[in-house]
Formats: sequence, structure tokens, C-alpha cells
Amino acid sequence: MEKVRFLVLISSLLFVGFSQRGPINKLTLEKTYTMSQITKSQRDLIDKSPKASYFNDDFFNNLLKSVIQDKKYSEKEKAQLFYLMEKKEGYAFAGLDYVPPKQSYFNHHVGKVFIHQGTKRSLAPLKYNISGLIQIIDSNIKKDPILAGNALLLATLLNSEKLAKKMEYYTHSDVILNSKNPGIFNHYVCMSASITQNTVIINNLTANLMSFKKECMLEDVLCAIYSKDKFVVTMKEYILKEKNPDNNLSIETALCALAAKVPEASVKKSIQSLINEAKEPWKIALCKELLANKVPYNYALSNDLLLVTKPWEGVTTTTYSDGTLIINGSLMEFDPN
Repeated sequence: MEKVRFLVLISSLLFVGFSQRGPINKLTLEKTYTMSQITKSQRDLIDKSPKASYFNDDFFNNLLKSVIQDKKYSEKEKAQLFYLMEKKEGYAFAGLDYVPPKQSYFNHHVGKVFIHQGTKRSLAPLKYNISGLIQIIDSNIKKDPILAGNALLLATLLNSEKLAKKMEYYTHSDVILNSKNPGIFNHYVCMSASITQNTVIINNLTANLMSFKKECMLEDVLCAIYSKDKFVVTMKEYILKEKNPDNNLSIETALCALAAKVPEASVKKSIQSLINEAKEPWKIALCKELLANKVPYNYALSNDLLLVTKPWEGVTTTTYSDGTLIINGSLMEFDPN
């Protein structure tokens, strides 16, 4: 697991060299989510340890355990501290993700699931009562999806079995789409669903795959469905029904999931069948490019050497020498290098 965290660290260092501006303005920084919604004492607690230490599994998991067991922190504060810890390793989410070199978004997602499952095993002995975190989720879906999402993921890592029934609710499209920022909440729902799955959750995710319109939300749903072994029928049905040529990355993510599950010859056979059955010229052309290995790592945002920023729909970013400013509707957040 530590190797995956180390890869993210190295990737972030590679990205730093391509900053285009000086440091972010302090007045702008003060308006960001972390600075305006999380107390200085919480930020100081997480900042007192070097960033590199958060890429060590034992350090991360032991610190999270101590936070969870410390009665001076409220359930809200525990979710916020978890968010700050995730920010240190590049896993926190406010509308922008970072795809490491030589990876597709699907492989990147699976790597995060692998890391989170290790943390889940570490936290299991606590047998933590997650009822307080569920209250935080329910009361913040419509007003603070970052807080709701991190409370959801933290509850998943603490006791996914107790959370399963609520996950059946959270994966409903109406719940996600009624969030203040559906893209953010869906991202966290799909990460949690990658760990906590049952028939109802998978059926809800499949329904969302066939009804959501935004590319990145579709990609997260695909990643959640195929984070564990599933039949590829759903994947093929989605690809054939997709009518928006701007959603090429979601098709690529679906095929990257396929490539991770079956032998290369089977992947090629599946892509050829899509070429034969698809009716849209743009989709046929995309499949032909994938079949001819013209898309590196089968994902258009992948890069041999550099970390690639992946913004969700409607998100704009500005890269500074000390990090990246994310503007996501009325939400503004800063991800330090």
C-alpha cells in the first residue's frame, strides 16, 4: 500500500515544476474552504507533521485512530480532520482529481480503494459507533457536500457493515442530484460504494449509470461498479447507449475497467464488437483508436511522466507555484503542492 501512496507523492513533485504563477494571494487563500470552514487548531494539528509522513501507512492510520478515539473532537471535527489528512496525500476531493503518470482514471481509483481498504482493516478493532457520522452526512448533503462526503467515507472505513443500509439510500440518484454539489457528493458516494456493496447498491449504481449525463459522474459510477468483479454486460449497454461525443472519457474508463478484468485478447474482441454494433461515427472512431493503441494507457488524460489534473464539469483551476486553486461554482478550495 505504501508504494501506491509513494507514487502519488512522486507524481505531485513532478507536477510542481510546471507551475505558471507565483504563490497564491493570501487574501484569496483565506476565502478557500479549508481556511474558512475548518479551524486553525485543526489545520495546525495536521500541519505539524511533514507532508511526506502522511504517505506512510502506519503513520496515517495511527494518527486517524488517535483522532477517532479522542473524545475532545466532535463527529464533525473528526470528518474535517480526516479531510485534511486526505488532502496531504492528494485524495481529498473538491472537484479536481490528480491522475498519476501511466495510469487511467480507473486504475487510479482502484489504487485509492486499495489504500482505503488497508485503513479500514486498521480501524476495524475500534468497533466505532458511526451513528454520529451518519447524522453529519444527512444534515450536510444539501449544504456542505465535502463535509458530508468525508463523513460518509470515514463511516465506511470505520464500519461499512453498519453503513450498508444507508448506502442503499445515498446511492439513489435523487439523493445525489439534490446535493448542493452532486459531482462532489457522487465522488464520495462512489468511493464508499467501491468498498461497501450489495445487490441494492449495485442496482442503484447501474440505474445512475444509465441516467446521469455528466462525464465525470459517469466515470465515478463506472469505477464503483467495477471496483469489484462484475459482468461486463452493464458496461457494454452503457457504451452503446451513450449519445454524447463529449463523454469519450467515460467510455474510455469503462474499457479501462474491462482491460483490468480480462485478458488483452478479450478486450480487443470486445472493442471490435462495439465497432460492429455502434451506430455513431464518433464512437466507432474512438473504438478504432483504442484498438490501434493510439490512446496511451487507453485514457486520453494519461501521461508517461507527469501527474495530470482532472477537473469535473464546471470546475476551473489556476496553478500557482505553491499549489492549485479550485473554483467549483460557489466553492473555492486550494490544494497545496
